[in-house]
Amino acid sequence: MSHIGFYSVLPLLVFSQIAYANATKELESSFATALVLTDGDSITLGYGNFDPKSFFDSSHKPENDDGIIDLRHQLSLYSIPYDYELTPQFWGYKSTLHSQISYLKQRQNIRFFEDIVADSDTDSMHSAMIGISFEKPISSKWFYRLRINSHLMHFENDYNYNSERSQAELKPQIDGLYTNIQSNALMLNPTASLIYRLPRHWGYYEYKLKFSYYYGWALSQPQQLDSVRPESWQTNNGIKANFNMLKIYDFQQSFYVKAQRVDLGADSRPPLGTDHFYEYGFGVLWDVSKWTDWFDNFGIGININNGSSLDGGTIAIYFNEI
Repeated sequence: MSHIGFYSVLPLLVFSQIAYANATKELESSFATALVLTDGDSITLGYGNFDPKSFFDSSHKPENDDGIIDLRHQLSLYSIPYDYELTPQFWGYKSTLHSQISYLKQRQNIRFFEDIVADSDTDSMHSAMIGISFEKPISSKWFYRLRINSHLMHFENDYNYNSERSQAELKPQIDGLYTNIQSNALMLNPTASLIYRLPRHWGYYEYKLKFSYYYGWALSQPQQLDSVRPESWQTNNGIKANFNMLKIYDFQQSFYVKAQRVDLGADSRPPLGTDHFYEYGFGVLWDVSKWTDWFDNFGIGININNGSSLDGGTIAIYFNEI
């Protein structure tokens, strides 16, 4: 069995920020955070950004609301994953090959001096991943999954100094160190998951605990930087539920809800401004697994992030959501 999906979200990454004092650590954070935010089996297309608190309090106006909305519109992520299940089983393990190509970009205008035209800054990250996972049941409802991935990544910054003052005062200090740089990295990513899935007459619910670790080496980097070795970890602790609704022939409709806490460590913390955050979602899914092997389902719903620098909600289209 094989399936393919497409993933594009518009509120995803705070790439490198010039305010960081350590250029090496800044570059490491860019690699590490890109990996954290392209991780996951769900494939989502986001088309709108909003503040969910405004639905409950019309007078609600967070202090950094404009900055968050602007940031969400600056960011983009496109990813194409492909999984292929291997047969026969290996020592009783269900084994699957995984691959993915991703593209992340942040485009923004930066103004360091008042009454002077802003500079333009674009960060981009290309990555290609290949991995393998092994899954085995512990009981009729519990099973565990072990996985190892390798990622080849390319980071590039394109910074334009649009005023004479920024060319004279900023460029000599940051160009080639923080800005207008390129770097390639190789990352290893082992993960371990423990999953509980309970079928019910109305559908099913699932609990999942997942730990991921990332470590890598720069294959190329600016000459002024020290050895670049990105490192990060994350723990996902979440529950999902799928409620059966209408069924017409082989076309099954369902309603889903999900919630998870994500804990972060090492280089991925600074860009997201936290060591943990929460994600919530709900919507409607349509099962098309009997019609095509490319994906299992598609749907539309709401995703909400709480507790990070990207607080807020997005209207999303899903492929392979639960």
